[in-house]
Amino acid sequence: MSEAASNNELIPIESQTKTIQTCFQQCLYEVPNFQRPYSWSQEQLADFWDDVILAKGDFFFGSTVTWVSEKRDLFNDTYSIIDGQQRLTTSAILLSVVRDAFNELAIKYVDTEGFNKKVSDSQAATTQKYLMVEDDDGKSHPVLRRPEKMFYEVIQNPNAIPSGAKWNGSAVRIGEARSFFESKILAAIKELTPNEQVEHLKWIRSNALKARVIQVELASEEDGFLVFETLNTRGADLRLSDLVKNLLIRGATTDADDRQAIADRWDRLVDRIQLDRASTDVVDRFIWQSWNSRREAVKEPELFKAIRRFVDDSPAVHLSYLQELERDAETYEWLEAEHIQVQPKASGIRNAFAVPEFVDSVRALAIFNVSVANSTILAVARKFRETRLIKQAQVIEVLRLVESFHFQYTALTNSGSTGGTRGRYNRFAVRLEEAESVSDVALAIQDLKEKLRASLPDRTRAHQAFCSLFYAPSLQLTQAQKSRSRKIFIAYVLMSFAKLEGLLPAGQNLTTWSIEHIKPQATASANYRDPVYSIGNLTLLTTRLNSSLGDAPLSSKAAALKKGRAYFDSELAKWKESATIYPSDAQIEARARFLADDALDRVWNL
Repeated sequence: MSEAASNNELIPIESQTKTIQTCFQQCLYEVPNFQRPYSWSQEQLADFWDDVILAKGDFFFGSTVTWVSEKRDLFNDTYSIIDGQQRLTTSAILLSVVRDAFNELAIKYVDTEGFNKKVSDSQAATTQKYLMVEDDDGKSHPVLRRPEKMFYEVIQNPNAIPSGAKWNGSAVRIGEARSFFESKILAAIKELTPNEQVEHLKWIRSNALKARVIQVELASEEDGFLVFETLNTRGADLRLSDLVKNLLIRGATTDADDRQAIADRWDRLVDRIQLDRASTDVVDRFIWQSWNSRREAVKEPELFKAIRRFVDDSPAVHLSYLQELERDAETYEWLEAEHIQVQPKASGIRNAFAVPEFVDSVRALAIFNVSVANSTILAVARKFRETRLIKQAQVIEVLRLVESFHFQYTALTNSGSTGGTRGRYNRFAVRLEEAESVSDVALAIQDLKEKLRASLPDRTRAHQAFCSLFYAPSLQLTQAQKSRSRKIFIAYVLMSFAKLEGLLPAGQNLTTWSIEHIKPQATASANYRDPVYSIGNLTLLTTRLNSSLGDAPLSSKAAALKKGRAYFDSELAKWKESATIYPSDAQIEARARFLADDALDRVWNL
């Protein structure tokens, strides 16, 4: 038995078997504020279609766990859903597509001989009654109330005036589920006659409504909180973020309005973290990395227990922990973003993202696809914002150390992050968090530098890997080859040389620069190893300058290369002095080795 339920062994429970039709006819449902967002994937939707819609008989759809949150005389009670909201929501989405398909048939075949438009209209209205229902006073009620405005506007009442609310991650997944069912239904009926299409839509609706669930009914909201948490220990598909949300809402206050305020704050935090991120577990990773940036690291499966022990029974600590997550989210939303740009400076605010060199390093780690150092980045940005113990130069130094290490360790040699790498960053983050003096900060940074230096890959291996960098945008490449020759990565490499020489300031927008093949690509073979594509034949120019140079010989390009503020290294100068039309393969290979030496000795040197 879980810790949460140990003192609640006699929670009263009732249960009964219902079809989805009975559920939607006899009950109103709402998704409470501690519930997780809609999250079904394409695979789960495909299982629903195969198991429920294509089933030849009744399908047992699992259980729903609820409590009566509003009782009514002579009308349906409202049940808050603790578990099972994904199933009920998916059923409603499917029914909305069936409803709209009936409406579309009525319009499309209105003049078709033998087709009765009224039948299709009637079936659309019948389907709509499973989504919206009227009481005896003519007041409409959503059968399933969800927090996303689009659910009401698109799924339940498409005639509603649009709110204009931006779709959050949950709304996007609801929209994707609707698109999935639209494509399935269209494919199922497209070869049928109009009347056959109506009958097939009725069959799809019938199978959805015949699916059976066991509806478990609890006595109170507090029982609902406890059961929701306990479900995790029984193997229910709950994420860490679901459990933490439930914990904070339940433990911070008993006031309904305050609980809603906490739920709203949580939803804003989630939207900030999930912005433009495809991964469904990003909020869980954020909670884990935030925790590990402040306290002794725990393994992700053990984190919820640690959080529960930390907040204990104190409402104030619950709120304090929420505020902690909100502050870290302000940093985390910009991590792993390749196109991050420098933020404007604000008077009196020490914002690391207003420091161009810091932003460049964060961008570089995103380009390398490195997230293992996130706890360190969180700790550095937080220490800089909240104290005067760390200087701006030290902020730049720490991020530069991490960037340089992972350029060699990850981007070049593809060594891969290990638990040891993560542990190193977590320990540094905690040490920085606990630092109480300038000297504490300096010692922590020095220790990190020494540990990173000791973990660098073999120089020969890193040198060879650098020499093998290439850019061949016109060739068909494997996924592994593409990862080492992406335009933004090669532009980053070339830009780093120019920044080291002081030719360009930090904070450059890489998308405004173009990669120039000094010896034209038109002279290359279809092999990506052709020296024309090599790092030794590449330089970085403004997009306008690159388009004007075209396939001109080196003698014509040399002056423009200098004028365009590209990095004009000593090897390029030798090419110019040799008066060659295009560099030879040997010259290109020699320059690649020269750049590799410079990269390891100066540019990405720890």
